[in-house]
Amino acid sequence: MTNKKKIIIGLQVVATIYLLGNMLYSNLQAFDLMSTAMGLLGLFGNILLAHKKSSTFALNMSNNVLGGILSFQNRFFAEVGMNIIYFLTQALQGIPYFKKNKDETGEVVTKSELEPVKIITYIAFGTLAMGLVSKFFDGNMVVLDSIQNGIAIGAQLRQMNGNADGWLLWVLSNIINIIVWASVGNWILVASFAAYAIVAISGYLNWSE
Repeated sequence: MTNKKKIIIGLQVVATIYLLGNMLYSNLQAFDLMSTAMGLLGLFGNILLAHKKSSTFALNMSNNVLGGILSFQNRFFAEVGMNIIYFLTQALQGIPYFKKNKDETGEVVTKSELEPVKIITYIAFGTLAMGLVSKFFDGNMVVLDSIQNGIAIGAQLRQMNGNADGWLLWVLSNIINIIVWASVGNWILVASFAAYAIVAISGYLNWSE
């Protein structure tokens, strides 16, 4: 095993231990089934995605369903829209890409090139669209919620097309999500997004080989 692989796996182990420990502590005080399930599905789905496994889609798409429900309950309407986008882009873009783009060993082919114009365009469009949705429904933290989701749209579209830089955008998106969910006191999801950020770093290292 190379040093890079050891670092990738080490980051994922740290993220898993951290999230499970936080969930155990939080659930001893007040068990939250939906947040716990969402956190675990997202964590293991992202780990599988970091390793280019097509089985990621079943976990991540289930996470999107729960995330949409939880976001609706907290009036983060831009986030509701995002979970719908996550689900659809995986079904229409990610799954076909993973099926069609494999090397001679059967591993999914990923791309390292950076395309800043496309990234900025995705983020700008996503921020505007999600901002209008959240404002229309009188959501909470409209500006921050919309910026986070604009970045996430860029991350998702890049990632579902095999671009490694999508992981870097996810790191930034997860950091903003930590702030958003901390504002409503959902510490399980705060820990979840912190763990996702760590896994995103490992994903970038693996996809940018």
